[in-house]
Amino acid sequence: MGRGRKPLAPEVHEHNGSYRKNPNRENKERPVIDGLSPDPPEWFGDLELEVWYALCADLEQKGIQDTSNRELLIAYCTAYVGWFECRKMVIENAYTVIDNQGNVRRHPVATDMHKFREQMNKIIPEFGLSPSSRSRLVSLKQDEEKNPFGELLNKLQDRSNN
Repeated sequence: MGRGRKPLAPEVHEHNGSYRKNPNRENKERPVIDGLSPDPPEWFGDLELEVWYALCADLEQKGIQDTSNRELLIAYCTAYVGWFECRKMVIENAYTVIDNQGNVRRHPVATDMHKFREQMNKIIPEFGLSPSSRSRLVSLKQDEEKNPFGELLNKLQDRSNN
């Protein structure tokens, strides 16, 4: 029997409007995100740092960045660099190799490349960055913008009261 959908982070629920539809779903005692970007590990290379800062910027823009994201960010960045390095090797050498018996086989690095990609694809929805999870997000910035229809209704109500 299946387990159903994977649970989403409360910030994702907040962005997709779940709590506006049903306020009772919100856990009022959940830890609040701090909005701060965690520091990358000292052992990160240039490419890992580039991916780290790009992903942190995306998460900050969406309002779901938190220092507790550090381990997921590390996992994503290391998987990305592993995938990127494997991809370079496959491009340089070929996608297939001929084994000792003369059979054409998939290059072992190509298998690793796909495993790294699977890891990345599992982490991306955790941040609400996959196309399907992004389609469920509703920006909180929309709430802050003026609603011209609401303003019109307010003006009509003011006229009817006068």
